[in-house]
Amino acid sequence: MLSERLKELRQELGLKQIELAKELNINPSAISQMENGRIKPSLEILLEFWQAYKVDLHWLLTGEGSMFTNGRQEQSQRTHKSWETLQKMLNNSLEEIAQAKMEMMDSTVMDIPVVGEIAAGPPEESNLPTADTISIRKGHIKGNPGNFISLRVNGHSMEPSLHHDDIVIIYQCSDWEKLSGKICAVRIDGAITLKMMSLDTNTRTVVLLPINKEYAPILVNPDDHKDLTLIGNLASLYRRY
Repeated sequence: MLSERLKELRQELGLKQIELAKELNINPSAISQMENGRIKPSLEILLEFWQAYKVDLHWLLTGEGSMFTNGRQEQSQRTHKSWETLQKMLNNSLEEIAQAKMEMMDSTVMDIPVVGEIAAGPPEESNLPTADTISIRKGHIKGNPGNFISLRVNGHSMEPSLHHDDIVIIYQCSDWEKLSGKICAVRIDGAITLKMMSLDTNTRTVVLLPINKEYAPILVNPDDHKDLTLIGNLASLYRRY
């Protein structure tokens, strides 16, 4: 292993870790970590070994051949091999960096399917299949991705805050008291609507308020409906321009 060869080289040179670190102008802890295999030496450090101590880079990188270069022809051949090996290391490092960057980007973005429409007006049936998918950065919303759904707004009762054809991302939650005062998706007898939800605990009445003053509030008595379900509250908004 490269870490073992670095330690073997230092011992062959008769240097302590702190002495080698001083000659290479790096932190002594870096020498210790390289010899323990915790970090990899940079290309600059490897070239420094080659230039300062005439170390055979091919041996240092692969363990093959002699520790030090011997003879001009042999040195030229091994230097050529060493540069090829270094180039491969560099290419591999660049590929690893690119892959890590892609994985990081993938991990910060999540896809949420648009599962139907939500009425911004009188409740309407939502029977549409998955029609679209939106991608959103996880930093824009908090919570497990599986707790979110998205719906396309159909209507104008929430204008000017929410427009017709906007896509709303709903965080699924069924706690009426917790979400009272927030814009919520509510299902009433199979139809869903998007309104500012307010819960009157005294009368057990759910008040659904539009933002657009041209629309009237909806008062819902749970006893009058077979199905009254709180789907969740508005977490984010996606709007195409």
